[in-house]
Amino acid sequence: MSGSETSVSKTALVLQGGGARGAYHVGVIKALAEITGQRQSPFQIVCGASVGAINAAALAVSTHDFQAGAKHLEALWRGLDTSAIFDTRALPLLGTAMRWAMTPVAARFGFATTGGLLDYAPLRALLQREFNQDHLRHAIKTGALHALSITASSYRQGDAVTFYEGHDAISDWNRARRRGERVVLTPDHVLASAALPFAFAPVRLSDSYFGDGSLRLTSPLSPAIHLGADRILVISTRDDTPGPARGGDGQQSPSIGEIAGHALDILFNDSLEADHERLTRINQTVSLLDAKAQQSNGLRPIDTVLLRPSLDVRNVAQDNAGYLPWSLKVLMRSIGILNGDGRIASYLMFEPDYISALIDMGHADTLARGDEIAAFLQAG
Repeated sequence: MSGSETSVSKTALVLQGGGARGAYHVGVIKALAEITGQRQSPFQIVCGASVGAINAAALAVSTHDFQAGAKHLEALWRGLDTSAIFDTRALPLLGTAMRWAMTPVAARFGFATTGGLLDYAPLRALLQREFNQDHLRHAIKTGALHALSITASSYRQGDAVTFYEGHDAISDWNRARRRGERVVLTPDHVLASAALPFAFAPVRLSDSYFGDGSLRLTSPLSPAIHLGADRILVISTRDDTPGPARGGDGQQSPSIGEIAGHALDILFNDSLEADHERLTRINQTVSLLDAKAQQSNGLRPIDTVLLRPSLDVRNVAQDNAGYLPWSLKVLMRSIGILNGDGRIASYLMFEPDYISALIDMGHADTLARGDEIAAFLQAG
């Protein structure tokens, strides 16, 4: 492949997981397109895990027309409902609930329960329709895009695998429980990255099964750094104010739904925030070294901007929980996760009013930091 020289400064966009909260990414991206006003994407490296992989793939294939790509992504998300992501018909969901309920009995006779609670066939069809591999290859060949990476978790090896496609100068890497592997990216790589444990069945890639990319990704910023980023813009899906959701007093024992919601919060957000803090501390240390010392140690400062919701997304989910399909409510009630503080709904509710509220929040939050973001993107 031809492409840009590796010495050219590169800006990366990192999109972490969050299920339906990925709508917040879309609002941020819409605002970024308005702030930059440029046709070609300001991001030479795009990295995603879980729902972030879906949005990352969409942006990468529209590298040559960032404005059109942002508008298309917004229209796509605003047109979604839950049935566009997984099968919400009553009979299939009832069958799934019964199959999982019979797991202890089936296990006694040597039958394993496989698959997930939800059938992701609609999502697979959407990804096959939206992920234009020719556009991705063209963006890389012309040098407009240095790399796209999609991270998934290997159930066989027990590590995070960052599948990437990009400039020839990029090399595979191997670190503790995480590695980078050059591949020809397909819609199935994106689907594997978004296959939330228990909710969705693992996806077979080559000779192994993979699931949600956030499951094993302990260093979410690592792929962007390995791919050569000098600056990283990170979009999270959780606000920075810990504490109970609206109406919660923290005095009662948490429900199953609340415990499951905390597990998803850990999966999608804790590693990202910790990794961002770690990179900030490393940058401070590197800044104390002179240029010669930095070069001899292979160190370089990597500027970052972290964007995240200004409001508690759980409260937004609670306001819109009534829009969940009734069949999904029945399934969630049957396994004890319907009631809670809004966390579970905030990850699974791909309904128009909720999606629109998150897009609008992401848009407003980003425009509020417009001058800072413009300066960051222009620094390269």
